[in-house]
Amino acid sequence: MTKSELPIPPNTESGLDLAGFLTPIEPAPANAAAPPSGPQHFPAVFFVHEKITDSVQQVHLALARLNAASPRGPVIFRQDGRLVRVIRTEDNAYAVVPLDRNRLRLALSEAGTWKRFLKEDITEPDNALLDAAVAAPPERYRLIPVLAGLHSGALLRPDGTVACTAGFDAATGFFLTGSFALPPVPEHPTGEDVRFVREMFADIFNEFLFAAETDRENAVAALMTAILRPTLAGPVPIWAIDKNTPRAGGTLLALVTGALAYGELPLMYAASRRRDEMEKVVRMALREQGRFVLLDNVAPGADWTPEVLLSATSGSGRVLSRNMGTFSSFASKSPAFFVVNGVHLDIRADVTGRMFLVRLSEPKAWQEMRFRRTKTELLELATAMHPQAVWGAAVLLRFWHDAGEPAFQLASGNLSEFPEWLRVVGGTLSYAGWTEVLANQGEMQTEENAADAEGAELVAALHVVFGEERFSAKALLKVLITEGTARKRGEGVDGLLNYADEGMIRSAVAGTLSSVKVGMWLKGFVGTRFAGAEWYVDRSAVRTGNVWQYVLRPVESQATLS
Repeated sequence: MTKSELPIPPNTESGLDLAGFLTPIEPAPANAAAPPSGPQHFPAVFFVHEKITDSVQQVHLALARLNAASPRGPVIFRQDGRLVRVIRTEDNAYAVVPLDRNRLRLALSEAGTWKRFLKEDITEPDNALLDAAVAAPPERYRLIPVLAGLHSGALLRPDGTVACTAGFDAATGFFLTGSFALPPVPEHPTGEDVRFVREMFADIFNEFLFAAETDRENAVAALMTAILRPTLAGPVPIWAIDKNTPRAGGTLLALVTGALAYGELPLMYAASRRRDEMEKVVRMALREQGRFVLLDNVAPGADWTPEVLLSATSGSGRVLSRNMGTFSSFASKSPAFFVVNGVHLDIRADVTGRMFLVRLSEPKAWQEMRFRRTKTELLELATAMHPQAVWGAAVLLRFWHDAGEPAFQLASGNLSEFPEWLRVVGGTLSYAGWTEVLANQGEMQTEENAADAEGAELVAALHVVFGEERFSAKALLKVLITEGTARKRGEGVDGLLNYADEGMIRSAVAGTLSSVKVGMWLKGFVGTRFAGAEWYVDRSAVRTGNVWQYVLRPVESQATLS
């Protein structure tokens, strides 16, 4: 199919050609854009002054001139407080590299000719000037645009428009590494346009065996989240894919979703059963890409939620972390969308408010592979369908905008940590007719996680005894021993001992319970924020001798944190 033959979905009440629109769109050639016509920017002359600040200003002007002369727009940017350049690598990929002394020297030589001020001799910036230019604060380079990152596909902007031409997109700050041909997005989509998009997404997602309709609709929410992730403000929840058996299609579902969103298959990170190793995997993913992070094949019963993962799904979504085994640190390149796939995922009670769930149910996955397309065909189709997927998301977003952005009302469950995601993704999909999206949140947070309610009750009981004053394991031991003595006398006590294990209860009744045992028990609750709890247990920075002190701190809604 040539670009002139691209189907344009009609914005009418009839005449939709779904089969034609599902035909893959060919990406525009890399050299499709011709250099702009008009006067040339070069040659240019810049001066090395006696005063270093004046010379740095000349560097600023030279880099701005280099950007203006580039046929595809700026290539020099500011990112994380330093100058960077977008380059093509040996394997014809794109990369962002710091503009160090040597790269800066090369860029300045491209910009034009350098001379000594008030002298005729031709020179070049010396090392002192190059070092000063590299170290200059970002405000010195106000003419240089800020780079949000690289983006491999068509980019959906928050206003419902789409950037699809290779080069820098000033509206979002992203540098697009490819060009794509898209049908025009209707300025005012109709209900028929929305039906068209629903059918288009159904053609892909109906390949999978979802346990219920809410799981199917949550998969569409995952696609919408992935498409909007680069420009969506605030954190987004974790997408958990839970399978009842291997080969039910969890990995394939995640790969298809990533290919639809970005036009290329996302990287997979092998999950580890060990918590410390899992933390290393998450840190590596944040350092390398931080866009669509697929933690694949989590073993049954494994703890897949290290603290760094929870940090990456809260606040701004960006994480400052230390490189393992070094004293250096790094900041994640961009807020990430984490996808976790496994068989019988062990979902911790305090994580249910930070995730949404898709269940795949196949009773005999190794015998009955019911996919209409092979895995290869489905992945190739998803990659080719990327422009249409972004077009469809733009239609849904504009349809929601036109209606005044109606609010999404979650029937049950708690995802208040992600107000902007709920507002945009939830509001867009529910208004477009996906009425079961996120309908399983309440079930996941209550029936399947009774420990969440029990943990909240324990914290409330601790608050009744200690309030917000610091306390030690020894102080808690006295309370438990007192309750154990009452139980020994046959007096029913509704207290903290109700939440302890049988071994602790027997020791408390016998009077042999130790503060070491109590400390180990209490340590298991430190930092855990149970759904519905007003406080959480934290270990105080203050110690009495070698004895740790604990304190109950109020739980703040993520929406109120700066």
